[in-house]
Amino acid sequence: MTPAVERFTHPSSTPSTRSPVLITPELPPNWTALVLSGGRGSRLGADKDAVLIGGASSMNHVLVSLPTAIHVVVVGPEPREPVRPVTVTRESPIGGGPAAAIAAGLEFVTSDIVAVIATDMPFAGTLLAHLVQELPAGLDALMPIDTNGRRQPLCAVYRTAALREAVASLGDPNGQSMRALTTHLAVREILIEDHITLHDIDTTFDLDRARTIILSMKGDS
Repeated sequence: MTPAVERFTHPSSTPSTRSPVLITPELPPNWTALVLSGGRGSRLGADKDAVLIGGASSMNHVLVSLPTAIHVVVVGPEPREPVRPVTVTRESPIGGGPAAAIAAGLEFVTSDIVAVIATDMPFAGTLLAHLVQELPAGLDALMPIDTNGRRQPLCAVYRTAALREAVASLGDPNGQSMRALTTHLAVREILIEDHITLHDIDTTFDLDRARTIILSMKGDS
């Protein structure tokens, strides 16, 4: 059955160079953020986590955009000069893919809701708190789709128990895709019409565009 799709325009497309107090609602610490790093960056030709966008790493753009009260678990290499306290773990084996990374990160989650975000989406962190607020009762996940209809499972919120069960259903998560993982979940899709929020960095063109976005936002501030 095709899931229902809601239409949503992110209330703030301002990137995370601003204070998170200005752009992210402060919620009770009832959710955890899993930040997935360590992407190979083969098309980018560089470490995705470390590339500088407006003077800050992609990792730190994500970290600073998350509410200060929540627990943040980074799955990947130890962050270089992180801007906030984080718990760091690694998937096993290293390079096992996003499903394996989520399985590793879930070991440190005690909240009922968990948000997952990849560090190659430097403008998406502010969206997660809003997704947490909108997660429908009775469903396992709320997942953005872009204007081309592409799901964004690495910028989504999940009920922790359901996500653990989905991981267990995979057996060995090593090498398993997010598509395989999310087939075990009842997902509501939500359309994000703002093209900046879901911008991800896979190529040098994407990186140049992200830097242009930052410059334009600084000019507007």
